[in-house]
Amino acid sequence: MSSFSFDQIPSNQRLPSARAEFSNNNALQGLPPAASKVLLIGQRLTPGTVPASTLRRVLTADQGVVWFGRGSQLARMIAAAFAVDPLVELWAIAIDNHGGGVAATGTITLTGPATANGTLSLMIAGTHLQVGVTAGDTATAVAAAIAAAVALKPDLPVVAAAAAGVVTFTAVNRGSVGNDIDIRQNHYDGEVIPAGLTSTIIGMAGGATNGDIVGIVASLGDEQFQHIATGLNDATNLTLLGAELATRWGPMRQIEGHAWAGMAGSFATLASFGATRNDPHVTLVGGFRVPTPPAELATAFAVMAAQELTKDPAKPLSTVVVPGVVAPRIEHRFLDTERELLLRDGISTFTTSSSGEVAMERMITTYQTNSLALEDVSYLDVNTLATLGYYRFSWRARMRTKFPRAKLTDDIITAVRAETIALAREWEEEGLMEDVDGFIAGLIIERDTANRTQLNFKLTPDVVNGLLQFAARIEFKL
Repeated sequence: MSSFSFDQIPSNQRLPSARAEFSNNNALQGLPPAASKVLLIGQRLTPGTVPASTLRRVLTADQGVVWFGRGSQLARMIAAAFAVDPLVELWAIAIDNHGGGVAATGTITLTGPATANGTLSLMIAGTHLQVGVTAGDTATAVAAAIAAAVALKPDLPVVAAAAAGVVTFTAVNRGSVGNDIDIRQNHYDGEVIPAGLTSTIIGMAGGATNGDIVGIVASLGDEQFQHIATGLNDATNLTLLGAELATRWGPMRQIEGHAWAGMAGSFATLASFGATRNDPHVTLVGGFRVPTPPAELATAFAVMAAQELTKDPAKPLSTVVVPGVVAPRIEHRFLDTERELLLRDGISTFTTSSSGEVAMERMITTYQTNSLALEDVSYLDVNTLATLGYYRFSWRARMRTKFPRAKLTDDIITAVRAETIALAREWEEEGLMEDVDGFIAGLIIERDTANRTQLNFKLTPDVVNGLLQFAARIEFKL
């Protein structure tokens, strides 16, 4: 017998020989790279060739159009994802429109005629449309021109029909999500309605009855996705998704992930909805009169967060710019006091620069109270969950790599303890953990008394916190 064993060389050969085998048990040094797969859940349209609840890896935005239907919620989410990161590992799974669902509608009512040449500037779901107007054009003619301009943009989430100076927009996907499609005019400074014309916009409303994601959850099996953006932001679907993620975070599945959803509404609407949520695995990003639809807002934030948290799960996401999101106008941006209160109601916030760039402010979960209904900040920040997930991922990788096919004797515990401490020091060096001495002091590794093939660990990492606030007292002299 030997103090170590071979995997390929037998010990009972009699032929004289000199043999050597290779082992990569010690080949990898340092912490393992984190995986980053993003899943998009959204509505499809019937022209799409991929059925509902069918998982697909997506490589281009054009695939999203073919597979899930041009203008569909999911096809637009896919385009938004690649606009943020063309190299993202992206997967998608679709849900059909509910059979009893109702599509949202909205209108623009025009009066005229125009008394001067000009341009009517519209924005639909964050897409800018310009309609040329000539002096003398009647309201009916301008309405028809708007409908024609919409028809030339088949990727829009609405279709338009004009009659007697009224343009009626209808969401291509049914359900309440269509109510959040933003329609506006003169979004950018300098845009004005042509002289002689007036227009009245009635926003999208009346959409009802989303489908549910029960079939989608079943289709995912045990495939892991570190980040999931969902276009279904109603309470029922968020609860279903949160329940699935809770089991994925559990010790028997260990395929943790985090969900992202967008919300549109006033301060009161967002605060009221957020206060009803309490899930450590779901983030709600909310804004008022944001031209970008909530599903695409969630997608952009999820992809950007995946990119940043893969590099360093403990590094705060504050100030990270999110490409592709059209910022709300100044008068529609939440004040500091409003954003502070939203953060207390489970709604993540963003800021807008003077140049119109949207940036993450503080990304939190909706977890607010523990099982005793007491305020609990343990799972408040997205970074905390991301760091905990990486602890487990890297610990599992280290144990299974360093001790494959190991025999469990009392002596092996010494080696396992040394490897665990080495791992903790690497966490500390990478800025993922602090107080390694406290970790060592609290480390317990012991053989299970009932299951003699199992080692039990008690790990007590001190999670590194983000530096989010500065406070100073300035005592000056004259």
